[in-house]
Amino acid sequence: MEKLRSIIRIFLPLLFITYLGGITLFTHSHVVNGVIIVHSHPFKGEHEHTEVQLETIFYLSSFILSSLPELLTAVSAFLFVLRILGTSLIERIIYVKPCSSVNLRAPPLSC
Repeated sequence: MEKLRSIIRIFLPLLFITYLGGITLFTHSHVVNGVIIVHSHPFKGEHEHTEVQLETIFYLSSFILSSLPELLTAVSAFLFVLRILGTSLIERIIYVKPCSSVNLRAPPLSC
């Protein structure tokens, strides 16, 4: 469990930095039939997209914008799971002295 936590502590920030860098550094636009389509992906030089690729970009953009309530629910569940993984496990060992039949002192005696 501790190894999983250490992997998650490294992987999640790295994933976030990669995502943020991807959407920030590689943003570009295309004009198709008078409509400007802005998206992001690594590329070299000038390039074009097929009609199917542009349609996919459109649907993914619409999906992300229209699914905000579900996204908030998913984020809250994700944060809950992170909170559970982030808590340290505590083991408590309680030593209980066994009561013996021979008592070396007078009553009252509590075992």
